[in-house]
Amino acid sequence: MQREISTTELRRQIQPLVDRYDFARALFIETSGLVVSSNLNQTFVEPLTAQRGVVVSVLHNGLLYEGASVVHNAGDIAHTTAGLEKSIAASRARGTLSLAPEEPLALNAGAPIADFLTDQNKAEFAAKMARAIKERRANVAMASARYTQTNTREIYVSAKKTLEQFMPRFEATYSAVLKDDTTRATAQIYDGFSERGSWELMGENLELIDAMLDDGEKILGALRLTPDTYDCIFSPSLSGILAHEAFGHGTEADTMQKGRARGSDYLGKHVASEKVRLYDSPTLKNAAASYYFDHEGLPAAETRIVENGILTQPMTDHISASRLGLRRSPNGRRQSFDHKIYSRMTNTYFKGGTDTLEQMIASIADGFFVDRATNGMEDPKSWGIQLEALVARRIFQGKLTDEYFSPVIVTGYVPEILQSISMVSPDVAINGLGMCGKGYKEWVKVTDGGPYLRLRARLA
Repeated sequence: MQREISTTELRRQIQPLVDRYDFARALFIETSGLVVSSNLNQTFVEPLTAQRGVVVSVLHNGLLYEGASVVHNAGDIAHTTAGLEKSIAASRARGTLSLAPEEPLALNAGAPIADFLTDQNKAEFAAKMARAIKERRANVAMASARYTQTNTREIYVSAKKTLEQFMPRFEATYSAVLKDDTTRATAQIYDGFSERGSWELMGENLELIDAMLDDGEKILGALRLTPDTYDCIFSPSLSGILAHEAFGHGTEADTMQKGRARGSDYLGKHVASEKVRLYDSPTLKNAAASYYFDHEGLPAAETRIVENGILTQPMTDHISASRLGLRRSPNGRRQSFDHKIYSRMTNTYFKGGTDTLEQMIASIADGFFVDRATNGMEDPKSWGIQLEALVARRIFQGKLTDEYFSPVIVTGYVPEILQSISMVSPDVAINGLGMCGKGYKEWVKVTDGGPYLRLRARLA
């Protein structure tokens, strides 16, 4: 039988470690949720795999020891601390780690959100939206609507901190496959959103769906463009994935610490045009990757990674900041209680500028408007990136044409792409559908976004 774990109980369980060792902390995480999805044939209501566990960390003789376990009641926490102390007692190893001191803080933020819909209500609505997508275009062959709601509660306790946060998150994803019966060409397209909140966000979103289907029709049977370097306008979708991939793992300090990030060579130097300001912040209101404190108890705050083109501050966790002598940022995150902590992105985005989209389009003699990012990857050591998008619309003599190409691949060296940014619009949009892995694993929720950007990039 599971029993509620409180901040008071967690503190009581780890206080002996706090009293005995150089540094001790505990993080309790519990999550639950529901997925409701429907296609034109079936509707599913499935609970998310719940997790409820604790990780306890102790610094002793210059080494950080950790123990983690599933938690049903307070006795499981006691078992974890006892096992950790046995490991420490059996070890004769010594290290050199010295963690930067914590500042005192007490915090209780957020709250559970009431759910007034039945599972049947949710299933019926998902089925209705799948049918609506099919009915809005005659050439839609397949359609689906998917809604995911996640509830997360976290408690962090150390000698100086007692913190608790509730973080509900809601995600809606719509997808369609369009088909041309004459040519047999098909196009698959999706869209949606993810925000802080719950089932109250489950609206019809017909404007978003219509825009998705419009673009699906435009790329149906579209050709590939001729590979070359072009003047481009990136939509907020593309500028977001550029922000994520350009300043993702390459400016995560644990990657720098291991000598695997080219970004180390640019600290304090111009890495982009002076128009570029790129931030990471878990404080964005309603953004899906926002939180009140990270998994090392550091309060949420804005990290100004690039300011006026200069790489000023990497994202850190407690260990990497301490070892590299960097200012800590609230980017210490775990996939779950039983996974290692790393420096990780949250909401990563370009800040807005002063140039209008109309001015950008008018400034291009021959180039492309690139939209609807789908994927991306980065090599932090060489700082090369590859972005994938569904839509490339030709711009000719300062005007958008009706020539569409799909799919499109963007490649290049990060500093070259960023230094080519010559115009930045004021309007910033955040895309919340993403997840990010550290390599091929360690998945955490992230978002990215930005304004429209004018730049040069190699397209294929």
